[in-house]
Amino acid sequence: MKNILLSALLVVGFTAKAQTHRFIYDVEYRKDSTQNVMTKENYHLDIEPKIVKYYPRDFFVGDSLVTRNLSITNGSKFNTSHIITHKQGSTGYEYYDVLENVILKLSSDDSQSWKLSDEKKKVKDLNLQKATTDWGGRKWTAWFTSDIPFQEGPYKFHGLPGLIVELSDDKKDYKFELVKSQKISNPTNVYIDYMVENSVSVSHEKYKDSKLKYYDSPINYLRNATQQTRSNDEFYLNDGTKVGQSNSREVNEELKENIRKYNNPIELDKAIKYPL
Repeated sequence: MKNILLSALLVVGFTAKAQTHRFIYDVEYRKDSTQNVMTKENYHLDIEPKIVKYYPRDFFVGDSLVTRNLSITNGSKFNTSHIITHKQGSTGYEYYDVLENVILKLSSDDSQSWKLSDEKKKVKDLNLQKATTDWGGRKWTAWFTSDIPFQEGPYKFHGLPGLIVELSDDKKDYKFELVKSQKISNPTNVYIDYMVENSVSVSHEKYKDSKLKYYDSPINYLRNATQQTRSNDEFYLNDGTKVGQSNSREVNEELKENIRKYNNPIELDKAIKYPL
């Protein structure tokens, strides 16, 4: 693993209840399953005393910039991201899907049936053990450590007797690697708080229906969703793109093309089939 900074935390321990333990993962994934192109991002796994949050690092960076009155970095992915929360020890998850200015909240019950292996290895100061599972339409291999006594991991993966340090699927579409950990007092994030507070709860059927309606005409979907906050037909995407009569058709087709191309989710068995 690259630049892993866990030794100090191992010495201090992970039992302090008043602090948040933040684990930062390098995540490499194939957005388009037909192309051999990998995208790389950092994700945070924040284990708070009562709740666990998993989200892209862009939310953390954006929050830091805003609090210092600085501009948001170009290319930030607030508009195409997801946030996941759940209570420690619970299999209940809340998945917040950010569709530009619309945030859908999908509740689910998720757990993996892990098969522990006797295979072990040591990376830096961590003793890792191998485990495998079939989940979400993929075969997964995880390396976890009981040196860090949290039964958590990236995304919705959990339930092993220790923190998941490495995780990958057999298609080589996804790879998660723990690279850093921190202890933080009283973390706050205006972006995450806003997304959670302004989300709309939907059923699985309604979620699929909303995604298909969004795909059918992203611009109309977003225009209708934001009409109460606008005084004209112009509005902005979260990346700063101004949408009006002159470019709405072009932006609409670009959004649709990206939805079709980048449809290779972690839970492959829940991939939505979009019509051409």
